[in-house]
Amino acid sequence: MLMFHDVLLVMALREENDSERLNDFGDILYTGVGKINATLHLAEALLQRDRRNLLVLNLGSAGSHVLDAGQVVAVNRFFERDMDATALGCLPGQTPYEEHVYLETGLSLPGMPGKTCSTGDRFLAVTDPDEVYEVIDMEAYALAKTSHHFGVPFACLKFITDGADGQAAADWRSSLALATEALAETLARLAPQLWKNEGLK
Repeated sequence: MLMFHDVLLVMALREENDSERLNDFGDILYTGVGKINATLHLAEALLQRDRRNLLVLNLGSAGSHVLDAGQVVAVNRFFERDMDATALGCLPGQTPYEEHVYLETGLSLPGMPGKTCSTGDRFLAVTDPDEVYEVIDMEAYALAKTSHHFGVPFACLKFITDGADGQAAADWRSSLALATEALAETLARLAPQLWKNEGLK
């Protein structure tokens, strides 16, 4: 496993960092919600930062159609569920004139099997048998692609708050404090294996 001198924690919202509990683990960039905000703010931050031996680590909440709520999962594979150019002969999720359907650029994290995250600008709150996803969010694909563009390693940890169903909005809001605590516990365990100099700032 690679060790990094510098880790930039990236989250969509301050609300996902209850009582600023995650501040103990380093600098946090809040991007706002959605793929465009995520891309703009991370790109701006990377252009202004020394990128040598830097890790971008996305933290946040997510839904899932197949995983139980209340757990932290690592994501190393990313899918853009908004992209549909099938009329041009592309596969679902494939951007025209790009070969890949999935970005497989996320780092594997010690002791945590890698999951696949489906990213889109639509908050999924209705069950659809044609859309069944392992991990669901609104930023990770964009953050992974931006990090890859700048040549910066990327890792992702998500707390599963809801089932991306009719209760998703209420479940998400009520789980943010629990999500923060679970992510903090996971970071405390992983930090000595990712950060140099004990990891914590």
